[in-house]
Amino acid sequence: MNSDQLRRLQSKLSVAFLAAVALALASCGGGGATSSPTSVGSIQLLPGSATIYAGVPYTANIVGGRKPYLVTSSEPTIIELNFTSDSGQFSFVARNPGVVDSGLTPEELPVRSVNIEVRDSNGAASTNTYKVAQNFFTGYGQSYSNTCASAGTSGPPQACSGTDTIISFAPTVNGGHYGNRVYQFDRVRGDYSFVVEDPAVTPQLVSQIRVSTDLQGKAFVRTRVNASASTQIASYKVTDVATGTTSDALFTIVQQAPADPPTLLPTTLTFTGSLTTRCGTGTADVFVFGGTPPYSLTYSAGLGVSPTTVAASGDKFSVTAGLTSPPCPAGTSVIVADSRGALATLAVTIAPGTGTLPTLTASPASVTLTCGTSGSATVVGGTGSGYTANSSHPRVTASISGSTVSMTRANGDGLTVYPVAGTVSVTDGTSVVAITVAVPANCP
Repeated sequence: MNSDQLRRLQSKLSVAFLAAVALALASCGGGGATSSPTSVGSIQLLPGSATIYAGVPYTANIVGGRKPYLVTSSEPTIIELNFTSDSGQFSFVARNPGVVDSGLTPEELPVRSVNIEVRDSNGAASTNTYKVAQNFFTGYGQSYSNTCASAGTSGPPQACSGTDTIISFAPTVNGGHYGNRVYQFDRVRGDYSFVVEDPAVTPQLVSQIRVSTDLQGKAFVRTRVNASASTQIASYKVTDVATGTTSDALFTIVQQAPADPPTLLPTTLTFTGSLTTRCGTGTADVFVFGGTPPYSLTYSAGLGVSPTTVAASGDKFSVTAGLTSPPCPAGTSVIVADSRGALATLAVTIAPGTGTLPTLTASPASVTLTCGTSGSATVVGGTGSGYTANSSHPRVTASISGSTVSMTRANGDGLTVYPVAGTVSVTDGTSVVAITVAVPANCP
């Protein structure tokens, strides 16, 4: 091999050696390209804000920054996040918050604010605030409307004795309001009932009722508190019929007078007799207004009432006092109760009069009878009716028709001797007058 050929071979070996060295350096990372991730702009967490419903999967995205990413949550008991990932997307399921943000209005969705932070390997970070809403089925915007009297500056209570309260209930199912969805209300505790409002029938009081939401997803239920209810904490259960999911609610009942009890016209009745020996009698009409019809009536002994149920405000009932003799019934009344239990009382007085009966007299006061003959006398005064007559003589008979007393001396055997005088007594049930009768000792 000549010198030129040797130089060409050495040159080729040098080039091959340099290429091998370069390849080795590149494989060791020395001076060559790298496959590690590079920073692509500032890191962002998208979307920037959202309302997340508990129990519903939610997906967030990470844009920019340098992988891997560290994801954390400010409320790990609500949104449990604490992991590192090379992915630009992650999913989670939030828990139902038991405590919501302060300052929310009654019409706002009950939410708990939670911060989620993503941090890249260079230390750049992005933090967004998300609202976690209560779910699966809760009642937000729940309110109570009634005519209860206000309690100072705090407004009216949620319910009060003898008054109706409308419960407005806007249920949320998986974050949405559904129209025409059926809910069942069950009374759990308290002196109240639900009212079945059917225009075709008289309102019925029940302990369980089903209602459907309107197109806005709202349900309305009427409750009626007993008039005798004391101040108390009452409760009910709401069930989403489609799923069986339930929610319990508490409300306060305050004892107070009904805002609109029934009223009566007149408010009192007096029946007075004409005589001191007679109690008052008669019939009078009483009108009922206000309250919540229909009305039921109860009354004292000595009175008659018709009808015992009054259908509508402005209708009337009749009260009758019957014929009685002193002592007259005392403390009589008619109690009118509306359908809520609110009461109105009609005081009824039954009293004797101040007049007196004329003296009971008979004319003539004495009569003479012969054998087999009759005589008569006229009775006046007293009650003027209901007279009865009775003879004390064994052979004198007496009868009365109207105010005329007829007396007869019956014939005998002519031998038996009888008294020559007797008495016929006439009474009106209250007083007695005597007629003297002279007769023969015996009659053939």
